[in-house]
Amino acid sequence: MLGVPILRNGDAIGAIVVTWREPGPISSSQVDLLQTFADQAAIAIENTRLFEVEQASKREVQESLGYQTAISEVLGVISRSPTDVRPVFDTIVLNAVRLCSAQMGAVYRYDGKLVHLAAHHNYPRKVLEILNRMYPRPPQPDHVAGRSILSRAVVQVEDLLADPLFTRELALAGGWRSHLAVPMFRAGQPVGAILIARAEVGNFDAGHIELLKAFADQAVIAIENTRLFEAERRASANWLARSRNSNRLAR
Repeated sequence: MLGVPILRNGDAIGAIVVTWREPGPISSSQVDLLQTFADQAAIAIENTRLFEVEQASKREVQESLGYQTAISEVLGVISRSPTDVRPVFDTIVLNAVRLCSAQMGAVYRYDGKLVHLAAHHNYPRKVLEILNRMYPRPPQPDHVAGRSILSRAVVQVEDLLADPLFTRELALAGGWRSHLAVPMFRAGQPVGAILIARAEVGNFDAGHIELLKAFADQAVIAIENTRLFEAERRASANWLARSRNSNRLAR
Protein backbone atom coordinates (compact mmCIF):
# COMPACT_ATOMS: atom_id res chain seq x y z
CA MET A 1 0.00 0.00 0.00
CA LEU A 2 1.18 3.51 -0.82
CA GLY A 3 -0.39 6.68 0.52
CA VAL A 4 0.51 10.27 -0.34
CA PRO A 5 -1.01 13.30 1.43
CA ILE A 6 -2.80 16.09 -0.41
CA LEU A 7 -1.40 19.33 1.01
CA ARG A 8 -2.58 22.93 0.83
CA ASN A 9 -0.37 25.60 2.40
CA GLY A 10 1.38 22.87 4.38
CA ASP A 11 -1.86 21.44 5.84
CA ALA A 12 -3.16 17.98 5.00
CA ILE A 13 -6.58 18.12 3.32
CA GLY A 14 -6.74 14.54 2.07
CA ALA A 15 -4.73 11.64 0.68
CA ILE A 16 -4.42 9.40 -2.36
CA VAL A 17 -3.94 5.69 -1.58
CA VAL A 18 -3.18 2.82 -3.97
CA THR A 19 -2.78 -0.88 -3.14
CA TRP A 20 -1.35 -3.98 -4.79
CA ARG A 21 -2.47 -7.58 -4.35
CA GLU A 22 1.12 -8.87 -4.32
CA PRO A 23 3.88 -7.93 -1.86
CA GLY A 24 6.89 -6.13 -3.28
CA PRO A 25 8.94 -2.93 -3.30
CA ILE A 26 7.51 0.44 -4.30
CA SER A 27 9.71 2.44 -6.68
CA SER A 28 10.59 6.10 -6.24
CA SER A 29 9.05 6.86 -9.64
CA GLN A 30 5.72 5.46 -8.41
CA VAL A 31 5.93 7.67 -5.31
CA ASP A 32 6.79 10.70 -7.47
CA LEU A 33 3.89 10.02 -9.81
CA LEU A 34 1.40 9.71 -6.96
CA GLN A 35 2.78 12.93 -5.46
CA THR A 36 2.18 14.67 -8.80
CA PHE A 37 -1.44 13.46 -8.76
CA ALA A 38 -1.78 14.71 -5.17
CA ASP A 39 -0.46 18.13 -6.22
CA GLN A 40 -2.98 18.23 -9.05
CA ALA A 41 -5.78 17.24 -6.67
CA ALA A 42 -4.77 20.06 -4.31
CA ILE A 43 -4.93 22.51 -7.21
CA ALA A 44 -8.41 21.26 -8.13
CA ILE A 45 -9.60 21.64 -4.52
CA GLU A 46 -8.08 25.10 -4.29
CA ASN A 47 -9.68 26.09 -7.59
CA THR A 48 -13.07 25.01 -6.24
CA ARG A 49 -12.53 26.99 -3.05
CA LEU A 50 -11.55 30.09 -5.02
CA PHE A 51 -14.59 29.67 -7.23
CA GLU A 52 -16.95 29.51 -4.25
CA VAL A 53 -15.36 32.57 -2.64
CA GLU A 54 -15.70 34.57 -5.87
CA GLN A 55 -19.51 34.20 -5.97
CA ALA A 56 -20.06 37.49 -4.13
CA SER A 57 -20.71 39.55 -7.26
CA LYS A 58 -21.18 39.11 -10.99
CA ARG A 59 -17.81 40.65 -11.71
CA GLU A 60 -16.10 38.36 -9.26
CA VAL A 61 -17.90 35.32 -10.69
CA GLN A 62 -16.84 36.24 -14.22
CA GLU A 63 -13.28 36.73 -13.00
CA SER A 64 -13.31 33.36 -11.30
CA LEU A 65 -14.63 31.67 -14.42
CA GLY A 66 -11.78 33.26 -16.32
CA TYR A 67 -9.35 31.83 -13.79
CA GLN A 68 -10.94 28.38 -14.07
CA THR A 69 -10.74 28.45 -17.83
CA ALA A 70 -7.11 29.53 -17.79
CA ILE A 71 -6.12 26.89 -15.22
CA SER A 72 -7.94 24.22 -17.23
CA GLU A 73 -6.13 25.42 -20.35
CA VAL A 74 -2.76 25.10 -18.60
CA LEU A 75 -3.61 21.59 -17.38
CA GLY A 76 -4.47 20.68 -20.98
CA VAL A 77 -1.12 21.94 -22.20
CA ILE A 78 0.64 19.99 -19.44
CA SER A 79 -1.04 16.77 -20.58
CA ARG A 80 -0.17 17.42 -24.23
CA SER A 81 3.43 18.44 -23.60
CA PRO A 82 5.04 15.92 -21.22
CA THR A 83 8.55 16.42 -22.64
CA ASP A 84 8.71 20.22 -22.99
CA VAL A 85 7.86 22.81 -20.35
CA ARG A 86 8.10 25.80 -22.70
CA PRO A 87 4.51 25.56 -24.05
CA VAL A 88 3.26 25.36 -20.45
CA PHE A 89 5.28 28.41 -19.41
CA ASP A 90 4.10 30.35 -22.48
CA THR A 91 0.44 29.56 -21.68
CA ILE A 92 0.89 30.47 -18.01
CA VAL A 93 2.52 33.84 -18.63
CA LEU A 94 0.01 34.76 -21.35
CA ASN A 95 -2.95 34.07 -19.05
CA ALA A 96 -1.29 35.69 -16.04
CA VAL A 97 -0.83 38.94 -17.95
CA ARG A 98 -4.36 38.86 -19.38
CA LEU A 99 -6.25 37.94 -16.21
CA CYS A 100 -4.29 40.23 -13.88
CA SER A 101 -4.64 43.28 -16.17
CA ALA A 102 -0.86 43.40 -16.40
CA GLN A 103 1.30 44.89 -19.13
CA MET A 104 3.78 42.04 -19.52
CA GLY A 105 5.12 39.02 -17.68
CA ALA A 106 7.72 36.27 -17.52
CA VAL A 107 8.64 32.90 -16.04
CA TYR A 108 12.11 32.50 -14.53
CA ARG A 109 13.77 29.14 -13.82
CA TYR A 110 16.27 28.72 -10.97
CA ASP A 111 18.69 25.77 -11.08
CA GLY A 112 20.03 26.30 -7.57
CA LYS A 113 22.80 28.61 -8.74
CA LEU A 114 21.59 30.70 -11.66
CA VAL A 115 18.30 32.26 -12.68
CA HIS A 116 17.26 31.85 -16.33
CA LEU A 117 14.62 33.72 -18.32
CA ALA A 118 12.43 30.79 -19.42
CA ALA A 119 9.41 32.49 -21.02
CA HIS A 120 8.05 35.99 -21.53
CA HIS A 121 5.07 37.84 -22.99
CA ASN A 122 4.79 41.33 -24.48
CA TYR A 123 8.31 42.43 -23.54
CA PRO A 124 9.64 45.28 -25.73
CA ARG A 125 12.79 44.53 -27.70
CA LYS A 126 14.84 46.94 -25.57
CA VAL A 127 13.78 45.14 -22.39
CA LEU A 128 14.71 41.76 -23.88
CA GLU A 129 18.12 43.12 -24.86
CA ILE A 130 18.74 44.21 -21.26
CA LEU A 131 17.45 40.93 -19.80
CA ASN A 132 19.56 38.88 -22.23
CA ARG A 133 22.62 40.76 -20.96
CA MET A 134 21.61 40.19 -17.33
CA TYR A 135 20.65 36.50 -17.46
CA PRO A 136 21.53 33.82 -16.56
CA ARG A 137 22.90 35.02 -13.23
CA PRO A 138 22.50 34.34 -9.49
CA PRO A 139 19.27 35.67 -7.92
CA GLN A 140 19.73 39.30 -6.88
CA PRO A 141 17.47 41.88 -5.20
CA ASP A 142 17.75 44.39 -8.07
CA HIS A 143 15.08 42.34 -9.87
CA VAL A 144 11.75 41.39 -8.24
CA ALA A 145 11.91 37.77 -9.46
CA GLY A 146 15.30 37.45 -7.77
CA ARG A 147 13.91 38.86 -4.52
CA SER A 148 11.07 36.34 -4.61
CA ILE A 149 13.50 33.45 -5.08
CA LEU A 150 15.86 34.70 -2.38
CA SER A 151 13.09 35.37 0.15
CA ARG A 152 11.02 32.32 -0.89
CA ALA A 153 7.96 34.56 -0.66
CA VAL A 154 5.54 36.61 -2.72
CA VAL A 155 7.08 39.99 -3.49
CA GLN A 156 5.35 43.01 -4.93
CA VAL A 157 6.69 46.52 -5.45
CA GLU A 158 4.15 49.32 -5.57
CA ASP A 159 6.42 51.78 -7.43
CA LEU A 160 9.59 50.55 -9.08
CA LEU A 161 10.91 54.05 -9.76
CA ALA A 162 10.80 54.74 -6.03
CA ASP A 163 12.50 51.44 -5.17
CA PRO A 164 16.19 51.97 -4.32
CA LEU A 165 17.25 48.46 -5.39
CA PHE A 166 15.47 47.93 -8.69
CA THR A 167 17.45 48.52 -11.91
CA ARG A 168 16.19 51.90 -13.09
CA GLU A 169 17.28 51.29 -16.69
CA LEU A 170 15.03 48.23 -16.82
CA ALA A 171 12.04 50.04 -15.29
CA LEU A 172 12.31 52.91 -17.79
CA ALA A 173 12.78 50.58 -20.75
CA GLY A 174 9.71 48.56 -19.84
CA GLY A 175 7.54 51.48 -18.74
CA TRP A 176 6.96 49.58 -15.50
CA ARG A 177 5.76 51.04 -12.24
CA SER A 178 4.64 47.96 -10.29
CA HIS A 179 5.76 44.32 -10.17
CA LEU A 180 4.43 41.12 -8.62
CA ALA A 181 6.50 37.94 -8.34
CA VAL A 182 5.42 34.57 -6.94
CA PRO A 183 8.02 31.84 -6.28
CA MET A 184 7.82 28.28 -7.58
CA PHE A 185 8.73 25.47 -5.16
CA ARG A 186 9.67 21.82 -5.60
CA ALA A 187 10.31 19.71 -2.49
CA GLY A 188 10.46 22.91 -0.45
CA GLN A 189 13.18 24.48 -2.59
CA PRO A 190 12.70 27.45 -4.97
CA VAL A 191 12.93 26.50 -8.64
CA GLY A 192 11.89 29.79 -10.17
CA ALA A 193 9.31 32.57 -10.11
CA ILE A 194 6.41 33.97 -12.14
CA LEU A 195 6.48 37.75 -12.59
CA ILE A 196 3.96 40.25 -13.96
CA ALA A 197 4.35 44.00 -14.50
CA ARG A 198 2.00 46.97 -14.81
CA ALA A 199 2.43 50.55 -15.97
CA GLU A 200 0.36 51.83 -13.03
CA VAL A 201 1.55 52.45 -9.47
CA GLY A 202 -0.11 50.26 -6.85
CA ASN A 203 -0.39 46.77 -5.39
CA PHE A 204 -2.05 43.82 -7.09
CA ASP A 205 -5.31 42.31 -5.86
CA ALA A 206 -5.25 39.34 -3.50
CA GLY A 207 -7.03 37.30 -6.18
CA HIS A 208 -4.19 37.98 -8.61
CA ILE A 209 -1.68 36.70 -6.07
CA GLU A 210 -3.70 33.51 -5.54
CA LEU A 211 -3.99 32.99 -9.29
CA LEU A 212 -0.23 33.32 -9.73
CA LYS A 213 0.28 30.83 -6.89
CA ALA A 214 -1.95 28.34 -8.73
CA PHE A 215 0.02 28.96 -11.93
CA ALA A 216 3.28 28.47 -9.99
CA ASP A 217 2.01 25.08 -8.76
CA GLN A 218 1.13 24.11 -12.31
CA ALA A 219 4.54 25.19 -13.59
CA VAL A 220 6.21 22.94 -11.00
CA ILE A 221 3.98 20.02 -12.05
CA ALA A 222 5.08 20.56 -15.66
CA ILE A 223 8.73 20.62 -14.58
CA GLU A 224 8.28 17.43 -12.55
CA ASN A 225 6.39 15.68 -15.34
CA THR A 226 9.23 16.46 -17.72
CA ARG A 227 11.79 15.17 -15.23
CA LEU A 228 9.86 11.94 -14.67
CA PHE A 229 9.36 11.42 -18.40
CA GLU A 230 13.07 11.89 -19.03
CA ALA A 231 13.96 9.53 -16.15
CA GLU A 232 11.59 6.90 -17.55
CA ARG A 233 13.05 7.34 -21.03
CA ARG A 234 16.59 6.85 -19.71
CA ALA A 235 15.53 3.80 -17.70
CA SER A 236 13.89 2.27 -20.76
CA ALA A 237 16.96 2.98 -22.88
CA ASN A 238 19.24 1.39 -20.26
CA TRP A 239 17.00 -1.67 -20.00
CA LEU A 240 16.99 -2.05 -23.79
CA ALA A 241 20.78 -1.74 -23.92
CA ARG A 242 21.22 -4.37 -21.20
CA SER A 243 18.78 -6.67 -22.96
CA ARG A 244 20.69 -6.39 -26.22
CA ASN A 245 23.98 -7.06 -24.46
CA SER A 246 22.48 -10.13 -22.79
CA ASN A 247 21.23 -11.43 -26.13
CA ARG A 248 24.66 -10.97 -27.71
CA LEU A 249 26.35 -12.80 -24.84
CA ALA A 250 23.81 -15.61 -25.10
CA ARG A 251 24.57 -16.05 -28.77
